Amino acid sequence: MSWNSPRRNIKLVIAYNGAAYHGWQRQAASIDTVQQRIEDAAARVVKHPVTVFATGRTDAGVHAAGQAANFYTTNLRIPTEALRRAINSRLPGDIAVSSACEVPQDFHASRSAVGKTYRYRIHTGPTRPVELARQVYHYPRPLDVERMAAAARWLIGTHDFRGFATTAEQRQDTVRTIFRCEVACVDTEIHITVWGDGFLYNMVRNIVGTLVEIGRGRWEPSHIDTILAARDRRLAGPTALPDGLSLICVHYDSRSLDMSAPTGRQAPSGVL
Repeated sequence: MSWNSPRRNIKLVIAYNGAAYHGWQRQAASIDTVQQRIEDAAARVVKHPVTVFATGRTDAGVHAAGQAANFYTTNLRIPTEALRRAINSRLPGDIAVSSACEVPQDFHASRSAVGKTYRYRIHTGPTRPVELARQVYHYPRPLDVERMAAAARWLIGTHDFRGFATTAEQRQDTVRTIFRCEVACVDTEIHITVWGDGFLYNMVRNIVGTLVEIGRGRWEPSHIDTILAARDRRLAGPTALPDGLSLICVHYDSRSLDMSAPTGRQAPSGVL
């Protein structure tokens, strides 16, 4: 596809069960990923190769209810709703495009995002919920939800989250803002919901692992402040399994989606 040809920029909202995939990001041809599935389906519909830019690269086993992505197409004929249906007809049953719309040329699913919301589900019943296999994390012993909720409140605000990043984190800027971090009981599950302006690699899963340790009584809720101050990953809890994690929503400023707004910027190229 020539970048000088007339083209549309299409934003997708995608849901998927990540249990069968090696994460979002396209890899070698023999490795099954969500990005590869979406790109293959979209290319068959628009009749040319496409690159799908996602908000973030979810890990193997991580799910999404509201992953955002965009791609460019020189196919100007297919209405966006018909495009959504056609892509879905070419996807497996564990991936679905829930919405498609045209957005400005300079919209980029990652660079235009102003925040993301993740949710982690913990099943605390004594018996493993086989019908929810690889969709929730099974913790068979009681957890003190009030202690976990109190600890979660220490995370709200702008902090250096180096202590909650994986040791493989390469970014120098580890300051992020958490707008909301809530822990709630939902039937036999505990839901941990985190909304922030951005997240470091494995940051949410490390937060969950730490909250579980606090919930089982290993640490006081104020231990969160100790981790933040020390910026030491060794003081935090283990990395929670990917099974219970889902990207719920990606947040955008409405201006970045406004097709009537003037723009003089060029569409981005390359894969994040």
